[in-house]
Amino acid sequence: MNGFKVFAVLTLLLLSACTAVSNVPTDYQLSSSSGNGLLLASVTYKGRYSEHSMMFREVGSSKWNKLKIGAQHALLLPSMLDWDIESPGLRGNVFAVELPAGEYEFASWYVGSGVASTGPVNPFSIRFDISPGDATYAGNFHFIKESSVAVLFATFNVGLENEFDRDIALIKQKYGSLDIAQVYSNVAEAESLSRIGGGGATQVTIPMPVPMGY
Repeated sequence: MNGFKVFAVLTLLLLSACTAVSNVPTDYQLSSSSGNGLLLASVTYKGRYSEHSMMFREVGSSKWNKLKIGAQHALLLPSMLDWDIESPGLRGNVFAVELPAGEYEFASWYVGSGVASTGPVNPFSIRFDISPGDATYAGNFHFIKESSVAVLFATFNVGLENEFDRDIALIKQKYGSLDIAQVYSNVAEAESLSRIGGGGATQVTIPMPVPMGY
């Protein structure tokens, strides 16, 4: 295994254990005196149901957080779950996450399905600012499964798209007290990125049987 593959596997191990952030309460109100602001975004996927997560952190910090949809080990059928975004071939959720003011970056992604985990092969950084009392829209992160080998090894095209109108309308429905006039977009109107972080490096974890004593 070369140095790059070792790095990719170690990165996957670290990211799989990072913290999934929670949305704010439905009656949340922005306040500049709190020192906090809001991150608004959406994560969607096309393909097989799995965990799909976008990883972010404060610039210069080693603590990772993730916007997570789905689950690595599915207990329910996707059709039984409550999705904010759902149409033929498309499912996802919107996020409204309170963060301390500062500069942040999306710098990795993660797809987990059973024993297989996939992450980016190249480093990237998509930065955004959080200001006290303001909300920042970071965009829609969309996962498309492109191919797979022997079921376990897959490649993904992760893109960033501007779905401001759709996402803010959904967020407004969920958070009626949120002042939409205070939302700043971190994505240019026509901006679209594809293959964020290149393709994907897949790690497969095989559970080892534990001998039972007699």
